[in-house]
Amino acid sequence: MLSRDEFRGALLALAALLTIVLAIVSLGINLPGALLLQSLRLHLIAGGIVLLVLLVISGARWRAGLFAAVLVVAGVHAGRFIFEYQERRSAPLGPAVAELSVISFNVLTGNRRATEAVEFLAGSDADVVVVMETPGIAGHLDRMRDAFPYSIGCESPQTCDISIHSRLPIEAGEIRTMRPFRFERLAIAPVVIAGQKVTIVGVHLSKPYFDGASGAELFAVSRTLSQIEGPVVLAGDFNAAVWSGPMVRLGRDQQLAPGPFYPATWPVRAGPLGVPIDNILTRGTVRIMALSAGSDSFGSNHRPLLARIELYEAP
Repeated sequence: MLSRDEFRGALLALAALLTIVLAIVSLGINLPGALLLQSLRLHLIAGGIVLLVLLVISGARWRAGLFAAVLVVAGVHAGRFIFEYQERRSAPLGPAVAELSVISFNVLTGNRRATEAVEFLAGSDADVVVVMETPGIAGHLDRMRDAFPYSIGCESPQTCDISIHSRLPIEAGEIRTMRPFRFERLAIAPVVIAGQKVTIVGVHLSKPYFDGASGAELFAVSRTLSQIEGPVVLAGDFNAAVWSGPMVRLGRDQQLAPGPFYPATWPVRAGPLGVPIDNILTRGTVRIMALSAGSDSFGSNHRPLLARIELYEAP
C-alpha cells in the first residue's frame, strides 16, 4: 500500500504528465494522436480538476496552485474557441419564416439492429436525414424511400458511404469522393422550403489518427462550402469536436454557427459524458434552435443527432 508521500508523488507525476498533454493540445503541436486529444480537451480538463482536488487533500497545496493555473489557461484557451462559435450564432436575423428538422446519423456498417434504426428514421418528423455508413441499412433503403421520396447517394456499393434522404425535393443533388480515400463521403443536397433555397451538406470525415487525412478532407469541405451561395446546413460525422484545431479553422473560414449545445454522440456507452464528434452547423440565414442526441443508438456506435432549425428571410 502506498504511503502518503508516495501517493502524493504519484499525483504530482500525473499532474506533470497532464500538464504536458494540455500544452501539446493548446499549442497545437503536430504529434501523432494530437488531433484526438484536441477533441478530448474538455475531458482532460475535467480529469485535471479531480486530480487538483486530490493534490490539495494530499497536502501538496502550493504545487496544486501551479497546476490550477495550468487548468485555468487550458480552460480559457478552449473556451475562446467555443465563444467564437457561439458569437456567430448570436447574430440577429429577424423573425423566422419557416422551420426545418434534420437528423444526422452514422448508422454503422454491419449494424445488427438496422431494421430498428430505419424505423426510427422513417417514423421521425425529420424533413431531411443525413446517413453515414449507409451500407449498414442497405437492405432497408426501400423503406427509407417510402418515408423520404427524394434521396441521393449509394448508387454504387463499391464506394457507398454517405446518403441524404429528404421529404423535400432535392434540386441537382451531388455526391463526391474526398481524397485520399475513394469512398463517397461528401453529399450536397439543395432543397427549397418557404420559397427559400437551403443547401444541406453531408460529411463523413476520417478518424483523426489517419495522419493528415482528415485535414485534407476538411480542405475539400471548405472549398465546397465556398462554392455554395445562400444558407447552408452542414451535418455529419466529423470524428472531431468543434473545439479541435481543424474544426475551429473550418468554422472561422466558413462562418459556421453551432447549436445552443454540443450533445455527446460517441462512445454510446458514455452517454452525455462522451464526445460531440457528430455535429450540425449552419451558415447564413439559418440557425439551430434545438439540438439533441438520441437516447438510443439503434445498434450504431454513434448516437443520432437531431436538430430543429429556423430559416429567416434573406437580407
